[in-house]
Amino acid sequence: MTEVSNSFTDEDLTAFLDGEADAALAARIEAGLESDPALVARVEGLSLPMETLRAAFAMERIAPPPAPALPRPAANRNWRPMQLAASVVLALGIGFAGGYLSQPEQAAPGWIDVVASYQSLYMTETVEETTQAPEVALGVLEDFQSRVGVELAAATAVEGVEFRRAQVLGFKGKPLMQMAYLGEDGTPFALCVLTTTNDDSAPNDRMAQGLAATSWVEDGVGYLVIGGQDPARTRALADAMKQRLGQG
Repeated sequence: MTEVSNSFTDEDLTAFLDGEADAALAARIEAGLESDPALVARVEGLSLPMETLRAAFAMERIAPPPAPALPRPAANRNWRPMQLAASVVLALGIGFAGGYLSQPEQAAPGWIDVVASYQSLYMTETVEETTQAPEVALGVLEDFQSRVGVELAAATAVEGVEFRRAQVLGFKGKPLMQMAYLGEDGTPFALCVLTTTNDDSAPNDRMAQGLAATSWVEDGVGYLVIGGQDPARTRALADAMKQRLGQG
């Protein structure tokens, strides 16, 4: 790698992509991207297929009180993730390296894979810096309950993780609840909830986009616990959340 590329850590570049870098760091990275192909390649390698994520998620928050937005690049930056990806495609003559965009003939990813791609952006600091006041989180949960009929307030107190934030995203026009947690070791976890036409199913463990995930369906509602790399841990959290939600 060049001297310019070597002057930035992966954490610096990830913070830049997530909109968390301070102005000085962002300016240095932007300047480097203009002159250093090795730095462009590194940042492209850290990028996720954002076009697919944005198409799948309608990011409008529907909760009545304003809540802290997820990290995103500042509007006045010259290098945003989508612009960066476009520049790399033009420079290298290839499509996105992400599996979804590089294989357009495949079916669109399901909601669990899309959530997993989104969750993989999270670091400890991402969740810590967007913690909600309890009354704000309660307002988001109550609004989701009024729209979807699913009561989730009990899931704000689960042993082994600390609840930090609730927000409503969207998947294919349907509200998708994301409840963010931090494990005792700082691992970000999420409980995501979406209505579905699938039959009820017992918890199922899998790896999704490199993250452990446990999902199940109960009374026409899909639930997903995701985070870390240990399926036994997401299964234990799922069992605890099912108990808190009165699902046995």
